[in-house]
Amino acid sequence: MAISVENCMEQRCIDYYNKWKVRAGEKRADAMTVLAELYYQGHGTKKNLKKSIQYFRKAAIYQSAYAQYRLGVFFLMEDDFIDTEKGLKYLRKAANNGHAESAFLLGAIFGTGELGIKDVGESDKWLVKALKDQHAVAQKYAGYLYKTGQVDNEHYIKVNEVISELIIQSIHNEEFTEKRASSTTEIQWLTMPSNISNNMQTDLLEDVIDYLSLGMTKVISQDVNVIKASKTHCGKIFTCYQVDKENSKKL
Repeated sequence: MAISVENCMEQRCIDYYNKWKVRAGEKRADAMTVLAELYYQGHGTKKNLKKSIQYFRKAAIYQSAYAQYRLGVFFLMEDDFIDTEKGLKYLRKAANNGHAESAFLLGAIFGTGELGIKDVGESDKWLVKALKDQHAVAQKYAGYLYKTGQVDNEHYIKVNEVISELIIQSIHNEEFTEKRASSTTEIQWLTMPSNISNNMQTDLLEDVIDYLSLGMTKVISQDVNVIKASKTHCGKIFTCYQVDKENSKKL
């Protein structure tokens, strides 16, 4: 279920904040995470990023993968708190605790070199973890890497093993046992029906990591119009990234 709160100082929001503040005092990781989100959004209380970090950190100590993920994104995105080393540290913790979005982000960060740290081995390690968790955007990113010739027996070795196995299964299922897998063969991911493949229309990274694939929107302050995901691409991962709350506890 998704965490979804907004800036609000109505009495109902204040009551909601007070309820979770009491629960957080009971050292419950889920309550600490909720309280951190309330401070982050200014829901029932004044927006306070320092307190938001404080409670995310407390929840992270209790091994909350979502709190660890939020801290990772926090330190990579929030201008007054940028700390790449800490951001990557918390994303790693979250990914090791089974948070697929964190694993994908690590794979993309090290794969694109966006933060000045390009490491194919690290990208391979985390991307394959996200693939095993059937992360949809990780599948698209792996498909892009494969179709642009970046995946082979020497580069993205683990991803190559996963893709090769899927292609062999696909070929076998279609009774084309004599056909060899190649970079033009479509990848049929396990989350998709057998007759639907990951058919990349272009070889542009921006067509993989875009607003639509990451659930992002961008607001233009001049006219306050929201640019639709299907029409606008994101130049860099964290330029317009929005937190993934799909697997978190509903407030």
